[in-house]
Amino acid sequence: MNAVLPSGTIGEHRAKKMFWNAEVGYKYKMSSMQAALGLAKLERIEELVERKRQIFRYYQENLQSVEGITLDCEPSGTKNSYWMVTAIFDLKFGLLKEDIIQMIKEKGIDSRPFFYPISSQPAYDSLASAREARGRNVVSYRVSPFGVNLPCGMNITCEIVNYVCDAVKKVVGVE
Repeated sequence: MNAVLPSGTIGEHRAKKMFWNAEVGYKYKMSSMQAALGLAKLERIEELVERKRQIFRYYQENLQSVEGITLDCEPSGTKNSYWMVTAIFDLKFGLLKEDIIQMIKEKGIDSRPFFYPISSQPAYDSLASAREARGRNVVSYRVSPFGVNLPCGMNITCEIVNYVCDAVKKVVGVE
C-alpha cells in the first residue's frame, strides 16, 4: 500500500525512500528563506505596486498615440498592479510576438512572450478538456500570438522605457 506522506505532497510514498517521487506530484511548500522574503515584500506592498504602476504610466504615455498597440487595462472598480507590462500588437503590423521579441532583442532589449493558452500546451494534448477549451477560448487564442511582455523590472527608468518604446515604434513602422 502506498500512503501519501502527511506533508500532503502527492507523489511521495512511505513505501519508498523519503523524497523519492514515484509519480508526478505537486509540492506547495516554500522554504523559510522564501517565506521571510515574501513577508518582507508584503511590508512594502503599497510602495512596490505604486512603482509598478509608475513604470506602466511611462509606457502608457509613450505608446498611447500608437494606433494598433494595446496595453493592459484597468477596468472600473479595479486596481491593476501591472506585474508585467503587456503590449498586444494589432494584426495589421504583420508581426507575431516571436518576430517582435527578436527584432527588439537585436536592439539590446529583453522581453517575454505573452502567455500561450494552457490548452495549447503539449502537456495537455491528451486531455479532452484541453481539446474542448481550444474551441471555447477564442480570445486567448486570438490575443496570444501578438502579445509581448515589455521590460518592467523595479529598477527600470523612464529613459530606458523611452528607449524600449522607440525601438518598438521602429519595429512596427511608426517612427
